[in-house]
Amino acid sequence: MIRNLTILFSIMFLSILIIPASSQSDANHIVINEIDINPPGDDSATISEWVELYNPTNSEVDLSGWQIASTTVLKKTLTIPDGTMISPGNFLKFSYQTIWFTDSNESVELRDDNGIIVDKTPLLSDIQNDFSSWRRINDGYDFDSVSDWIFTT
Repeated sequence: MIRNLTILFSIMFLSILIIPASSQSDANHIVINEIDINPPGDDSATISEWVELYNPTNSEVDLSGWQIASTTVLKKTLTIPDGTMISPGNFLKFSYQTIWFTDSNESVELRDDNGIIVDKTPLLSDIQNDFSSWRRINDGYDFDSVSDWIFTT
């Protein structure tokens, strides 16, 4: 009996160690999926910079009070309006103000309604002033690495 319990607890312990390491191939939280920090045109004349969020989870998530924040020079923060929901497998795109982001060495954070950082981009640069944007190599792909991202048109 004791031997069986020891084996059972050993299996449970190994499962706890192995499963989280192997299940991180996709994000288990809302992610910043794509961002254009320097769209075509004069960023000071129009509200055209944007951030796309993606929900790779199996549940609808209430984004009320969450924040999307520039973390470098400008430090501008959008607070997501009450009642904003994101369904499983869906995207939401947000624009905020003129010149929300800097064009080089910008990092953007997604914070939940308690101010906890849920996701953060690496340092991004876009001096091309065109339709190129930074996006994850696959929707929701999140290993917290710069290699999760690609700059593309």
